[in-house]
Amino acid sequence: MIVSEKVGKRIATLRKTKGLSQEQLAELLHVSAQAVSKWETGKSLPETATLPLLSAALNHSIDSILLPQELVVLSAIYTDGQQELEVTQLVNQFVASDRLSLIPGEHLFPHSWNDGRLKLLLVTYETPDGMYSTFVLKDQLLTIDIHSNGYVPSHNELQIIAAHYGNEQAHRSVAAKMKHYEHFRWTQFTATHELFPSLIGCGGQDYLLLVYLNAEGIHAVSCAEGEQIHYSQDRCHLYQTRSSRDQCIIEGIPRLGFGRGQDCSWAGAMTLALTARGIETTYEQVMGHSGACWRAAFEPVWDYSAADALVVYDYSIPACKAYGLSAYRANRLEPQQRTAEKLAILEDIRQGRLPLAINLRVAPEWGVITGYLAEGDVLLCRSYFDDETFSELEADPEFQAHMRISQGYLHVDQWPYRLIRLGDQSAAPSALENLYASLRLKLESMQAEAIASNSTYAVGYKALELWREGLLDHPWYAAADKEAFSRRLSVNHFCMMALADARRCAAAYLRGSLPLVHDPKQQAALEEMSAIYGEMAGLLDKYYKEMLDPAILRTTGTAPRANWTTRQREEQAELLAKVATLEHQGDALAQTVLSLTS
Repeated sequence: MIVSEKVGKRIATLRKTKGLSQEQLAELLHVSAQAVSKWETGKSLPETATLPLLSAALNHSIDSILLPQELVVLSAIYTDGQQELEVTQLVNQFVASDRLSLIPGEHLFPHSWNDGRLKLLLVTYETPDGMYSTFVLKDQLLTIDIHSNGYVPSHNELQIIAAHYGNEQAHRSVAAKMKHYEHFRWTQFTATHELFPSLIGCGGQDYLLLVYLNAEGIHAVSCAEGEQIHYSQDRCHLYQTRSSRDQCIIEGIPRLGFGRGQDCSWAGAMTLALTARGIETTYEQVMGHSGACWRAAFEPVWDYSAADALVVYDYSIPACKAYGLSAYRANRLEPQQRTAEKLAILEDIRQGRLPLAINLRVAPEWGVITGYLAEGDVLLCRSYFDDETFSELEADPEFQAHMRISQGYLHVDQWPYRLIRLGDQSAAPSALENLYASLRLKLESMQAEAIASNSTYAVGYKALELWREGLLDHPWYAAADKEAFSRRLSVNHFCMMALADARRCAAAYLRGSLPLVHDPKQQAALEEMSAIYGEMAGLLDKYYKEMLDPAILRTTGTAPRANWTTRQREEQAELLAKVATLEHQGDALAQTVLSLTS
């Protein structure tokens, strides 16, 4: 293999190890993605001026990039399962004649932390035979050469490869016990002396350290005695639930955000809350079981709140029933009620339960509370507006220091005006029973003839009708000032996003439900209904993707009237009329399915 091809292969491997796309690496280096592609395919080499930036971005020396050895350390992390040091470049300096030999400890990593937890070095390396991972505990010898075959990634569930209980003074392997406990398929467990007996001569705090493999490589996680470790919903990650009087943080909760295939903020938050509990589900199933996938709502004065899944009908009630969960709901609490409610929130967090709340940050959308600091004076969360803050402050050292304390979560900025705390779980209905309940909700919500009681919001066909009338009110658009016109444009875009997302979920939910029914007539009706919603979802998705984002128009200063013409509004009105026709067909088929239930 010629030199440029070897260098290109090394750059590609190191980039992927860092979790960077070609576009992201290009942005860091101030070059084009095409340039990175040419390097990685061996068509060219990086320019000399780019090499220092490339070295910094990949965390590898220039020599290790340009002079590829047969043995290279792709990643080296010194960690105690809680904190970690990136030591890849340092460890690579110990590679000589395609052989690595070292003993990790304070003499190599003097800036590491001093606590009682066990420490270890996690290494991912590449040889001519492939990519492997391995580990070594502090003060033990690690030796690797080109013939060393370490651990390979686990592409199914995680694989625990080592487990230790104790501290730096005295500890023992508890790998056999962990192997036994894995048979119970726990979603979480507490590190106690009952599960992991302490050594008699072990003084001080005990810790459980687990080393495991998943598709991403090798990892370590640890917790103190009395603390919990829990599995992710797909059982591919382990996270510690930190708990103390001062703070408690549920780790590993992914980010929320619009444009990620979860555009109903309540359902996105509900999905996080369920999966954090170890309940296997998907966003589309939450939308389907709750009935929110059939939702159509509209506010005649054109308000963003029409897109909120709970503003007209509380879909959280059928959702909790579908998953067998009790729930406590708090709406617009008075100041004197908030102290007791906050204590309940803190207790939920300590039990590993994520409260759902609206208006946590920036604007009234749903999110989850993920932990607390300072004895509850600071609440942490995931919200649908986090990406804006991370984009703005990601390079700020002070922000990054705070992220290490908060485990990557942002503060709750204001007291939410609506909360849902999920309680105990009991036996849940079958998936087929949930399907029937969802179809009944569809018929109830779509066929509502009047505006919802005590509300200005229209639902179902009435909502689609008023929305169409609003689009075709040509005199209003001719007379509206720029601010009113722009606001209606933005609300329309937001509501179309919600409708397209809901019907995409409806189509996915119906497709996933087809194996549940066995009566031929019932199956035929459900298959036809699935096809109808697949068609509807395709029409809405295509139209929504072609709409101009009002946020971009505001950024560029483009006049909104030039980008939301009379013809475009008429086309959208025609689309909503088509949606209503397909909905009527769906209603008839839903009634057929339900009429055939035993």
